[in-house]
Amino acid sequence: MQAIGLSLIPVILVLAGISVYLIISAQAAAAGLEVMNLHFKEEDILRLIANQRSQLAYLTSYTQMQKKAQEIGFVSPPDDTLHHLVINGYQGQNPILIAPPPVEKNNFNGLVNTAYQESLSAWIFGTFFSPNVSGGQYNE
Repeated sequence: MQAIGLSLIPVILVLAGISVYLIISAQAAAAGLEVMNLHFKEEDILRLIANQRSQLAYLTSYTQMQKKAQEIGFVSPPDDTLHHLVINGYQGQNPILIAPPPVEKNNFNGLVNTAYQESLSAWIFGTFFSPNVSGGQYNE
């Protein structure tokens, strides 16, 4: 009985290890699916936000606002009744620069290090088939 009991202990330990591995794998797979579903929801929300922003931009465009103003009964004043004020020192709104300004001179120096300018075939030939090589080191 002791021999049978001792021989079953490794089997039980292996089965316990496999069951723990399967439980953790199942939880990781479920978490991965949940993350994927949350990414899909995020994309839907971002699409909805973009759609609503474009609708807001359309509704607040000049032509739409002018149509609504005319529907309500607003009338544009004649030009001779408009008065413009000049405020000394006011320079207007500062423009918002979204993109960097264009550069006239290209300062691109390349991405490849000059030490890596040799082809693979030239390196193999120079390393293994060169008569100047003895024992893996160059003779000088």
